[in-house]
Amino acid sequence: MAELPLRRRERIARYIQEVGAARTEDLAERFEVSAMTIHRDLDALEAEGWLERTRGGARTGGLRLHERNVVLRMRQQVAQKRALARAALGHLDPGSTLALDDSTTTLALLPHLAALKPMTLITNFLPAIRYATDDPDIDLFGLGGQYDRSLDSFDGPAVIDQLQLLSADAVVMSVASVHKQWLLHPSAETARRKRAFIESGVKRILLVDSTKFAHRASHRLGEIDLFDLVIVDDAVGEEHIEFLRKRGVSVEIASVTTEDITADSQLV
Repeated sequence: MAELPLRRRERIARYIQEVGAARTEDLAERFEVSAMTIHRDLDALEAEGWLERTRGGARTGGLRLHERNVVLRMRQQVAQKRALARAALGHLDPGSTLALDDSTTTLALLPHLAALKPMTLITNFLPAIRYATDDPDIDLFGLGGQYDRSLDSFDGPAVIDQLQLLSADAVVMSVASVHKQWLLHPSAETARRKRAFIESGVKRILLVDSTKFAHRASHRLGEIDLFDLVIVDDAVGEEHIEFLRKRGVSVEIASVTTEDITADSQLV
């Protein structure tokens, strides 16, 4: 039976992310389809933001392009994000004020908010705002600014100004990249906003899946020991965990379960 196009394209995208770049002829041979089929697959994947076309093939889109595609990020590492969110819940108290940034990792926490109600939520992420508006037991501080469709969130100096006037019992967030002790992002504006989120929280929890350790980005938003707790999934290399613990960072490992993997692909 021929493989469905959607399934094949997901496999192609993962393969190119692993190897960095590939030629059309090599992809056709690897996935046992014609070169024309691969051309159509690559065109579709480029339109969705998974990769960049090159002369004769395709390459990974780069971290900056990736971070500006919220639809793409919502579909990646879903099982890991569920495991990280479940672990984070154990460190949050009912009745508290919680700040969530626009990391797609934090979306996996939304279905768990029932355990914290009544509560207050501070966020600039439109999916989280929509989620909270339907629940009368969640007091919502929606951070307003310029709406960015590619991020599905509000951005700009107004968001930072509002964060500087607010205090959360806990902030839960993620970052684009972790390299040694540094938290990194490809956008200077987003790095500044994420730093403001960090500073708004009394308790600071960072959720990072294993892919965050594989990339580098140009803008530092701070050192990882700004966080009281760093939660990683069980695929993170031991060398990264050992490095962080030697720096005195509290690291918790979240195990990805079969249920995390087989559950619906939508985070919320």
